[in-house]
Amino acid sequence: MDLYKIRQKLSLGIPITKLKLRVTDYARVSTEHEEQKKSLQNQQEHFQDYIKNNPNWIYVKGYVDDGITGTSDLKRDNFMRMIDDAKKGKFDLIITKEISRFSRNTLDSIKYTRKLLEYGVAVLFMNDNINTAMPDSELRLAIMSSMAQDEIRRLSERVKFGMNQAIKRGDILGNNKLYGYRKNPDTGNLEMILKEAKVVKKIFELYTIDKLSLCQISKILNTKKIPTGFGNKWCVTTISRMIENPKYKGYYCGKKTEILDYMTKKVKYLSKYEWTIYKDVNKIPPIVDEYLWNQANIRLETRKKKNKKVLNSKNKYLYSSKIFCLDHNCPFYRRVFRKKDQDATWVCSKYLKDGKKVCSTPNLREQELDVIFQDLIRKLDLKLDFIVKFLMDIYSKNCGENDIELQRKKIMEMKKIKLKKDKLLELNLQNILTTEEFVKKNQDLNKQLKEKQKQLNQIKNTKNFFSKDDLSKMIKNKILSLKTTEFIINELLNKIVVSKINNDKNNIKLDVYLKSFEHKNINDIQNYEFKRGYDTVATKRYKIKYQVNFIMKNPIK
Repeated sequence: MDLYKIRQKLSLGIPITKLKLRVTDYARVSTEHEEQKKSLQNQQEHFQDYIKNNPNWIYVKGYVDDGITGTSDLKRDNFMRMIDDAKKGKFDLIITKEISRFSRNTLDSIKYTRKLLEYGVAVLFMNDNINTAMPDSELRLAIMSSMAQDEIRRLSERVKFGMNQAIKRGDILGNNKLYGYRKNPDTGNLEMILKEAKVVKKIFELYTIDKLSLCQISKILNTKKIPTGFGNKWCVTTISRMIENPKYKGYYCGKKTEILDYMTKKVKYLSKYEWTIYKDVNKIPPIVDEYLWNQANIRLETRKKKNKKVLNSKNKYLYSSKIFCLDHNCPFYRRVFRKKDQDATWVCSKYLKDGKKVCSTPNLREQELDVIFQDLIRKLDLKLDFIVKFLMDIYSKNCGENDIELQRKKIMEMKKIKLKKDKLLELNLQNILTTEEFVKKNQDLNKQLKEKQKQLNQIKNTKNFFSKDDLSKMIKNKILSLKTTEFIINELLNKIVVSKINNDKNNIKLDVYLKSFEHKNINDIQNYEFKRGYDTVATKRYKIKYQVNFIMKNPIK
């Protein structure tokens, strides 16, 4: 739409229904309850009839978000698709019921109505009688949006107050059905389901008495095809939470979490010391006795502390906590999409959470990063021969001659003795040496030869040493090993910032910050090229280009 011409016509008193426009609609409900779904259907039918009954308007299929909150725009897929279609020029006007259906976030309401106007699209809020094509619409929109946002705040506070009051009364909150229990609709108390309660008790006994692990217990339950009651298979997390739940020993438990912000819905998980917890066997009949429950939780807590370092994967991999997205300043996480470690890929955490519509920063293949840094190490000129000689000198000083050298020395000594024997024989044959003298000297040389042979045999039986050449090769291989390479990279690398060049996902820029390091053999920018894809019918080979900027002074933190 030509916004200037539209405003001129509207200022002359011509209603928007008299203008030739392509019109669509947007509808949303925040829950999936049956009443809300009916409301959504009514909204859609009303909008369609309203648009189609106007001869001046051309109907464009509407956009619907079902059971999604309006406090955040990013979670509304069809809303974001509508914005993209507006940019493509598919319609001129959006009709929606009211501001709270469009967004309950004041900033989002203004941001997206402005963006739509940039695309030549206006929004008509029917109940609020606001048309964003009018010059005074933004002030009214800001006021009405603030009121809608404040309504959410007050609703959140009312829900929070009601929850706290229910906890004070001892009302059992949460799911109506906890495994092993069902909630009585009349009294609100939990009632035991005997078949499931036997499974719960067996889990506690297997874990506490039989000392099985959570993984072993889950395998037993799945092998026996014992139903979980919630559709999925038994897993370690489910069993762990079950063991931690005080309800199974007949205790009331509430206030485990608290919502910190009504807009972001950010939840804080409170520590066990902050829970509202007390014994109430009348409302919650115990499935296991307190002693068994306590022993199970002591073992669970002990094992958690013991495995804490193993479970903490913050620095599990070489590039963990070192790769960041330029657009969102958030870390990259390692993923193996093809279940092969050689296909390990580093992906922006924002992309993993919200999808490519939010973050289009390219992913990185771990193999490609390894090649880039191995090339960096080669260019550092580590003076390999010097290091080998240095280590060999240390070895020689501390260990003396190795067995191979000793073998060679003994063989040379034996050769000299044999030459002496030959010389004696020659002297005897020339009558220079008498037979008696020959026999005596020859016997002495035979004794020496026998002793040297004995020493040589002893050395040959030793397997703890290597020749200098073998040892030199071993040292070189050790220096160039993956473990040593990873150590060098870890010592050098401070941070990698990832972006794309010219909005091309196959053209990647890496700003590599090295730890207070500078080297004349490394230029500021290095270019690399890799091939991805597989030589199969389903996939095609394509090229990935890297522009790597090594920054070796004043690394950012």
